[in-house]
Amino acid sequence: MVELMISLLLFGIVLVTGYLFLNRTFVSLERQRQSLDTLHEAREFLMLIERDLREMTKLVSLDTVLRDNLFAEDNALFFSMTLEVPQRVGDGTTTVTWSYEGSDHYKDLPGSQKIIYRQEKGKIKRAIVTRQLDYLKIWGTDGIIFRKRDTGESLDSYQKYLRPHYYHPTNVGTGLSDLAKVRGVEVQLSMNELYDKAGIPVKTRVFVTRIYSRVLNSKFE
Repeated sequence: MVELMISLLLFGIVLVTGYLFLNRTFVSLERQRQSLDTLHEAREFLMLIERDLREMTKLVSLDTVLRDNLFAEDNALFFSMTLEVPQRVGDGTTTVTWSYEGSDHYKDLPGSQKIIYRQEKGKIKRAIVTRQLDYLKIWGTDGIIFRKRDTGESLDSYQKYLRPHYYHPTNVGTGLSDLAKVRGVEVQLSMNELYDKAGIPVKTRVFVTRIYSRVLNSKFE
């Protein structure tokens, strides 16, 4: 009887150890899948939007949250943007529209999706970012290459330097207030890379790029 009980105990220990090992393996695989999903969608998004922005001949429209404080948390949250780009087949130009559909101000709500779409004029609207989107921010700039914040420089002083070079309707007479004068676009994409068991994001990854139109910025050729 004692030997049987010892055998059952050892068998139970082996089963528990095996279960914990398999569970840990499955958790690790799920995290890898989530991370790969994030990287795949971010890579495709950045590839497409960088191509569109480099070929841009005109920024037709830009709908984002505009705050006087450039460093406000919700400043530049993206809703839609339409670009004029050259036709890939034949002469002339066409338009490409990027848009966001989802919760207000990119809030994480149960059962809601946050999706970034791309649509060429006359073609099907295509979902580019469909999973794990945290937020997307878009800024229009005048094409200048910004200097970094100096050591000891206050945030307010640095913002005063930057403000005239970012598109804002109130910049009349002091900076960039006309969409037609936008020469570059800054993109900040934040993706939720990992979630916990409750579905709450525990790790995010931010991708930042500043793109200058080749057509509108011949000085960079």
